[in-house]
Amino acid sequence: MRLRLIVACFMVAGCASAGPPPGGPEDRVPPHLVRISPDSNAVNVGAKAATFYFDETINDRGTGSGDLSSFFLVSPSDGTPRVSWHRSRIDVRPRHGFRPNTAYTITLLPGLTDLRSNAMKAGANLVFATGATIPTLRINGVAFDWVGEHGAPRALIEAITPDSVVYLAQADSVGRFSVGPLNPGTYLVRATIDQNNNRALDRGEAWDSVRVTAPQSKPVELLTVIRDTLPARILSVSLADSVTLHVTFDRLLDPTQSFPLANFRLIGADSVVVPLTALRTPREEAELMRALQKQAADSARRADSLAGRLPPAPAVVPRPAAAAAAAPTDSVPKPSRPAPFTVLTLVMGRQLAPNVNFRLSVTTVKSLSGRATGSERTFTTPKPPPPRPPTDSTLARPAAPPPASRP
Repeated sequence: MRLRLIVACFMVAGCASAGPPPGGPEDRVPPHLVRISPDSNAVNVGAKAATFYFDETINDRGTGSGDLSSFFLVSPSDGTPRVSWHRSRIDVRPRHGFRPNTAYTITLLPGLTDLRSNAMKAGANLVFATGATIPTLRINGVAFDWVGEHGAPRALIEAITPDSVVYLAQADSVGRFSVGPLNPGTYLVRATIDQNNNRALDRGEAWDSVRVTAPQSKPVELLTVIRDTLPARILSVSLADSVTLHVTFDRLLDPTQSFPLANFRLIGADSVVVPLTALRTPREEAELMRALQKQAADSARRADSLAGRLPPAPAVVPRPAAAAAAAPTDSVPKPSRPAPFTVLTLVMGRQLAPNVNFRLSVTTVKSLSGRATGSERTFTTPKPPPPRPPTDSTLARPAAPPPASRP
């Protein structure tokens, strides 16, 4: 009986998931992908799964965004792929198996870890067909975080056919993407900043979509942003300085609209209108700050030249070899359209009294959804700071001790 229990314990231990090996030097090297089967660009593939072989055991204990299935994209997609773990080998197949006469792309995403939690920095792509040919068309473009005015790294990209076949890809670290291989036709291309990594567009996630005909004439630009159909209203008003207000709206504003100063009206508690002299968008505010900084630097140089001093030479910092060999800055994509925003800057013709109520109203302003409306908000200026306690100048300093007498 005791022998049977010992054998059973060994069997249970052998079936359990592998853990990190005890002892020995600490492993800091991430897993290395040795090979993939079938070969890339293979045709007439009849395998039931694509197999990824690694040089060490892969960690299979992730959950949620760390689950093994979250590191693989199968395109075209029929749902969450089926991923089978076999220590240093992983089998991947579509939810309902490979379809005949179909070209597939299976993408291994970065982040897969070994038992020591060393993560792979790069991924891999496998393209093959269950039929005799592989299409040559792809849809290329860039997904942007529009509000941030930079590429959307690792955005989920979908290219959807009229009969609801979904092709998947993931944007790289600067937002560039390539979906395919595809057959000629029209596709709805959508980019989503998939915050919860569930590969679906959820409420509150930024996205953008556009229809593209393959072959495409130029790269696609997708401007992801949180979208709704509601109008924009004044959310808050704050005093930036004695004559400047920051007006924050509860929805993104359409950056292409004009903002006439006459649309805004500021009234005090005594019903007296406070004159407004200027209105600036965030981009105009940034341009003004750059101009003021340049003006200050020019004034400092002129003062140095008049005083006969040479201005300090700019410090030359040697660039590392890796940075010198990097791609030029113009290779980083930028959105072609100005970004939407929620804050406007108003400049007043006079200072506002402290601890007084004011009402700011706007006649018409258009949100990113295209809906235009007016709104108003009451705010109170800050209280004046408490007065400093007076200093008593009559208090005499303590007398210094007399010098010590010599013997």
